Amino acid sequence: MAENDVSELADFISTHEAAEILGISYNRMYQYVRAERLPKVRKGHMFFIPKSAVEHFKRNPPGRVRKQPPGWRIYNDRSKLLRTDILVQVRPNQQEKLVQKLKAIYKGKRHLFTGSMQRYVLRDLATPDHVEISLVWKDTEMPDKETRERELAAFREELADVLDWDTARYSEKEGIIYT
Repeated sequence: MAENDVSELADFISTHEAAEILGISYNRMYQYVRAERLPKVRKGHMFFIPKSAVEHFKRNPPGRVRKQPPGWRIYNDRSKLLRTDILVQVRPNQQEKLVQKLKAIYKGKRHLFTGSMQRYVLRDLATPDHVEISLVWKDTEMPDKETRERELAAFREELADVLDWDTARYSEKEGIIYT
């Protein structure tokens, strides 16, 4: 490519644009470029990356990759794991709005469920019009039933326009072994 010919850059984007598309920092983008994980073309003092390379780029998963799965563990007598599972139907055509509301809950740090150690909202891949909500506690940190019900009622109220709580099925579980 000629040094001053910018017409050949039609299928390329700047490193700033690539970083924005990938949702990473400008510094991380340069690390990928320097490590040759993304192809680049230099034009003057700037690097440009093929649009197709950015579209097909796979970031490394966060954290370290396990070399072997963790072993099983048994709960001791001092503490048990308790889990509440709720399977509920998403109202028709409300899947996207549900995701938006869940992101707002995340950003607002709402509905943390006192004493819970994990909270999941999972889309059912077999029946995508359902979600499963899992709330996990240690029995030593689980609040009383009244507190749990009050917090769950507030959660249900915030999501009432996107989840059909009349279809909800609740189950309580106790851990036996874990990893």
